[in-house]
Amino acid sequence: MLTNIEILSKREKQIALKIMDGLPNKLIACDLFISERTVKFHCANIYRKLDIRNRHALVAQYYRDLASLTL
Repeated sequence: MLTNIEILSKREKQIALKIMDGLPNKLIACDLFISERTVKFHCANIYRKLDIRNRHALVAQYYRDLASLTL
C-alpha cells in the first residue's frame, strides 16, 4: 500500500522530516546546504502533491498515514 508521504521525492521527504522536527525554513536550508528559496519551492511541491495547505496539515497527514499502516 502506497501512502501519500511515499509519493514525495527524496529531497522533499528530507524537508518534510525537518518540518516535522519543527525547524523553520532558514534552519532547514542551513542543514541541507540549500537556499531558503529552494526550501520554499520544495514546500510548495510537498503541499501540492499531498493536497494540503500548511505545515500543520503535513504533520496530520503523516500521522494519518502512519495510523493506516498499523491497522
